[in-house]
Amino acid sequence: MNNTPSEEMEIEFSDRHIEQLDEIDNAVYQTILTFLNKTEDEFPWDMHYIGEVADAIEGTLLDLGQRVYRPAIVTEKDGTVHLEEYQEPVLPTPTKNKKKEKTAYER
Repeated sequence: MNNTPSEEMEIEFSDRHIEQLDEIDNAVYQTILTFLNKTEDEFPWDMHYIGEVADAIEGTLLDLGQRVYRPAIVTEKDGTVHLEEYQEPVLPTPTKNKKKEKTAYER
């Protein structure tokens, strides 16, 4: 018997996945407040900012070769859905004579 997509079991985050995502959101929000030198009253919780900054942090860590634990439910082009717990880094192609960039505090 073939299952149609509506008959397939729905993929859901476990309690541990939800805890991890909440922890990330809270840490990113605190990071935003620190960078802006603002309090929660001055800069209220906003998932638009939190999501954008979390994506940037994840992308940076992946670019630096780190494996990131940020669970996600992914829908493929063919419509299949699966859970990815870890985002894997893509290993960069080696380049010759690459200049070292200055860090933010050296600029």
